[in-house]
Amino acid sequence: MVTLLDCINRIPKVLEIITESRKELVKPTLDFIRDKLDDINEIILIGSGTSNTCSLTSRSVVEEFSNISTTVILPNEFLSKHVYNPKALYVFTSQSGTSTLTQIAQKKIRAMGYPTVAITEADDTPLAKESCVHLRMETDHEEYGMRTIGYCSAVFTQMILGLEIGLAKGHLSEAQYEEYLQEAKQVPSSHKEITAASMKWFDDNKWKLMNNDAFVIYGNDTLWGVAVEGALKILEIAKRYMAVGYEMDDGLHGPTMGFTNRHCILALNDGGKDNKYAKGVCDYVKNEVGTAFIIGCNPIDDSDFSFTPKGGHFKCLEYAPVVEVLAYRLAVDYGVVLKPWKEQDPLPEMKYFNTHDE
Repeated sequence: MVTLLDCINRIPKVLEIITESRKELVKPTLDFIRDKLDDINEIILIGSGTSNTCSLTSRSVVEEFSNISTTVILPNEFLSKHVYNPKALYVFTSQSGTSTLTQIAQKKIRAMGYPTVAITEADDTPLAKESCVHLRMETDHEEYGMRTIGYCSAVFTQMILGLEIGLAKGHLSEAQYEEYLQEAKQVPSSHKEITAASMKWFDDNKWKLMNNDAFVIYGNDTLWGVAVEGALKILEIAKRYMAVGYEMDDGLHGPTMGFTNRHCILALNDGGKDNKYAKGVCDYVKNEVGTAFIIGCNPIDDSDFSFTPKGGHFKCLEYAPVVEVLAYRLAVDYGVVLKPWKEQDPLPEMKYFNTHDE
């Protein structure tokens, strides 16, 4: 049987496929918006669950590459709005293309005559068929509903869309475009190395990682999205722990007062402007509360998971396997049986609510 770890290990190949076929994948979208590029003043990313966390992750990079103000909003909040930007490009993401409120939100915007892009796994998904244009995310067949391939694929696809828009607008020169592309090409091999290293790091710190009730994950900029997605993955995969993801600064304004020795704190640290906060919160927890780990740059001690990201603007995709492997190992080592999509027990929504309409 294919394991969830097998899915994580397939991510580098998916990223390579997207890189190699980026022009073909993005062409329909660029053709659709080319005559609108001078007028578009906002890119709005709409999606639920992992489709929301992928947008939280990619947002700042999409904005930087495209030079267009970029916003992330949940579909339920989006449908509660009273004013919609007529000059925005509305990007709706749902891997299966069946997310109910995402579909409703897209139909509303299409009825208003504003441009929509759907990002899904296939051209024949409901969301894709109802959109002005479709951008396919190269997930192949993902066996598990706890999306790992889909998260990374959606993040990368949104970033590549921003990159191609930036080039088409003339915001990026050919040299800048190539520089960013070379950053992206560093990610697959680094992802493989970090996935393997994550397994060893878990083994080395297994008793500390498993002997907790909850995980608190910190990240800034693109790593904030990884932190939120990591918390989601721990909750839905490991099933034995509560977890929350915080933006690095915001998570220091009150949550720290609630830490106990039953909490494990992870700081996703890229060594940048929030390095002092990442090290500060981990120093505090290690010395006065309990368990904490720096993930990435500038470790405090040997228990931290030290690595230097190679992907530049795409570095978030190098941190993703750490939290995904952590969630997987917490489940497996606790004895949680993980079943592929078609074999698992019925989802709660089958009885109590419905979040996906085909």
